[in-house]
Amino acid sequence: MQDMIDVVEEFRCPCQTERYQAAYREWRRKKNNRYAFRFTRNTKESAFSENQAVVNQTPAQAEQTVLRRIGSLIGCALMLFLLVENLFDKLFVLVLEKSGIRIEFIYSGSSRFFGDEQAVFGLTALVNLLKYLVPTLVLLIALRVPAKVGTPLKIMYPKKLLSGIALIMFLSVGMGMFCVPKSAELEKYRVISDATGLDTQKMVNYVLFMVLIIPFVAELLLHGCMFQVLRQFGDSFAIGTVGILSALMTHNLQDGIRIGLITITISYFVVKSGSFMTAVFLRIVHEIYMFTLSYIEVSGGTYSSQWWFAVLLPCIIGTATGIYLLITRRLRQDEITWNYTYLNTWEQATAFFTAMPMVIYVICCVLLFVITTMLE
Repeated sequence: MQDMIDVVEEFRCPCQTERYQAAYREWRRKKNNRYAFRFTRNTKESAFSENQAVVNQTPAQAEQTVLRRIGSLIGCALMLFLLVENLFDKLFVLVLEKSGIRIEFIYSGSSRFFGDEQAVFGLTALVNLLKYLVPTLVLLIALRVPAKVGTPLKIMYPKKLLSGIALIMFLSVGMGMFCVPKSAELEKYRVISDATGLDTQKMVNYVLFMVLIIPFVAELLLHGCMFQVLRQFGDSFAIGTVGILSALMTHNLQDGIRIGLITITISYFVVKSGSFMTAVFLRIVHEIYMFTLSYIEVSGGTYSSQWWFAVLLPCIIGTATGIYLLITRRLRQDEITWNYTYLNTWEQATAFFTAMPMVIYVICCVLLFVITTMLE
């Protein structure tokens, strides 16, 4: 008989509050929760039980079943992401044209809108909001993860947040210098260079929306829904899986590498700090930096004094922060606990990514990667 692991009671998150851990266990114990892995041995039968019903599966098989179920759900949600991002804007352009608003859509490796400037700004903002918000709502409704689990707000270790900001700055410098010119994801900022009649206040509001609101909604999807439900299979699995999924959500190879590495870094510091807000802060820091480089690029100032200032300033701040943290560092028992289940990481990934909706989603993303590469 396979050694039993009480995956619910033995689940530990030392950097999270007790309130978070209690709420997580309670969510996993609910009998009607199809997306929680919990398995206990029935001492009267040579079988195992889930939800007090005897089944013939081994715990490892049951873990695979739950992982495929979650993979199917997330795969369906991310297909909605692709639909909104790639079809909604075109449908909306048709509606606007029927309404007499002059706007057109051009695709050359990334989506570009031209025409009525106010409509272009509004449509770009709306598409960027809905592509994250729609799958987030689907996951929230299906998973029913309580707010205490999905969005833990208390930062248990503020110095971890500072460490995360310093590292994100370094990563942004290292990748931003080379990724910005060919970034499809930064088209949302390049529309500013095409605006001539829109007043400054509206453009400022647009930038603030993209830099502050969109990262928050994006993190609700990545670290408020997907990451938290995947943590029950171990933090290492959750960190790697969310990083891969975030990379697939882009349609550009350089963007995929950049976003994937940034997301993995953010996930790590979410675990270390114990707060969802860490993800939001780090994503905003990265987004502000990418907007700055993008703005300098579209204004024709690449490799100008402003460009090098934008490159060097994060290095200086990051270095100073890192030195401060090293000087004031104290040994403490706040290391990550790598929770174990019945499957190793490879087996978990195989079960998750072979769910049919997830397979379809991955294939669609790969095709989009190929198309955008050919159009560059």
